[in-house]
Amino acid sequence: MTIQEALKQTMEDYRALTGLRSYLITESGEIQSASERNYFCKCLKVSSQALKKCEECTGEYFEAARGAQKECIYSCHAGLIKWAVPVNDGEYHCVIISEGILAKRQVEDADQWADYLSKEYDLSKEMIKRNFEIVTTMNEEQMNASIKLLKDLIDYHLAIYHAQAK
Repeated sequence: MTIQEALKQTMEDYRALTGLRSYLITESGEIQSASERNYFCKCLKVSSQALKKCEECTGEYFEAARGAQKECIYSCHAGLIKWAVPVNDGEYHCVIISEGILAKRQVEDADQWADYLSKEYDLSKEMIKRNFEIVTTMNEEQMNASIKLLKDLIDYHLAIYHAQAK
């Protein structure tokens, strides 16, 4: 097993437990947010302008998490709440970015968000509105528990990796 395989298993376990996808970035130059697999982002990224904004936002918080050496919680350009969790293991450094979630207040404001995003990126308002019905919703306590779970899974899978590497 490689460290990348251990982190891939971390992300698979995290998705199985929370329903949230995540992806790993090792260098800011390799941000390929078009490959993000959640439905909301896939629909939004049919707009090249939205894709560009997403990559700028992801790059900014990748650097922030890596520099601060702690998770960064942020609202992306489309209004989703995301987190970037740095992973540092010896010489290996990366950041795991979560799929976005919504707060209950954002769901209540879905019409305004759909208006804004459809105008900003020239996308179907109905498609955007439907996306707000699909995205995972969490309160702050659930979000913090989810971030803690991701960090614990990282520690767990890295411990297994190191035990097998001995």
